[in-house]
Amino acid sequence: KIASFGPPWLKAAARLIRLTVDSMEDDFFRIHPKGHGSVVIEKKGLNANSLVTYYRGEVFPAWRWCEKLDAIEYVQKELGLRPNLPDFYNMAMERPMKDPRGYSLLFVDASRKSGLGSSFSHSCNPTCEVRVVALNGKLSLAMTTLRDLEVGEELTFDYNAVTESLNEYRFAICLCGHKNCRG
Repeated sequence: KIASFGPPWLKAAARLIRLTVDSMEDDFFRIHPKGHGSVVIEKKGLNANSLVTYYRGEVFPAWRWCEKLDAIEYVQKELGLRPNLPDFYNMAMERPMKDPRGYSLLFVDASRKSGLGSSFSHSCNPTCEVRVVALNGKLSLAMTTLRDLEVGEELTFDYNAVTESLNEYRFAICLCGHKNCRG
């Protein structure tokens, strides 16, 4: 059905997946969902710098976030549940120096509680970006368009994924399909 009815970007992504799967053993390649394929449905499209949504999730101070990750890693190790490539639904957010509470790093985790923004797919050539904004006196992550978008265009952002794990790095594959994909 993709070959007959899908948009060009989906056909290209499907082709890359098929080529990659065909070149590897069956148990070597794990495919993560590419989000929900959130697209622009406004008939007029969206103008550049338009607010699309907010990235929602539970907010943790850095020390609590590290405790949570340590606990997850411990349980996964004890029970033999550690995946080669874990799912990530978190973003780091800096609280500005001018904030009365002082500068700090906060983590927004959308793995259990989330909104539309956590379903946006990654792209090396994204249509949206994430900005830290103040909303009613509280910091939020606003997802805004980078350029004018037409109806049907996919809403994506650059995950800028960083890992300290060589294993995670080796298993991670970008499926954005853009001609300048970083892989």
